[in-house]
Amino acid sequence: MSENLERIMYLSRARHRMTRGELADLLAGARIRNKEHGISGLLVYDAGYFAQVLEGPKSSIASLLANIAKDPRHDEYTLVSEGSVEGRFFEGWAMDWANLEFMDESQHKGLRGMLATGGIMDRSVVYGALLAFVNEHRRSR
Repeated sequence: MSENLERIMYLSRARHRMTRGELADLLAGARIRNKEHGISGLLVYDAGYFAQVLEGPKSSIASLLANIAKDPRHDEYTLVSEGSVEGRFFEGWAMDWANLEFMDESQHKGLRGMLATGGIMDRSVVYGALLAFVNEHRRSR
């Protein structure tokens, strides 16, 4: 039986620069909720900016997106990409994460600059940079 899957990518800005403890709490909660609702994905954080890829059943993704959009921990929420997909990138990952602040520049190429400058006007560029990072991250795991 095939899942009716959707994958979304979004960007947002944290209302304040998050500490490691705050990020750990955010991830712990996300992992529990995502596992309960069949959602998998990757959260990228860098110097006050988030980029996230989420995938799962369409109804679960829709509900999660509504909660994300009103979450007071961030603003400037921008949906970069959404759509139906055949399979998962993050099978078995309730929520993986990457903090670009602790990675070498060569590991994330242009993603950091795009996040820091809020370069979200050209969604194809954002999508390409985030997708390239996601693919590299998956290979390095």
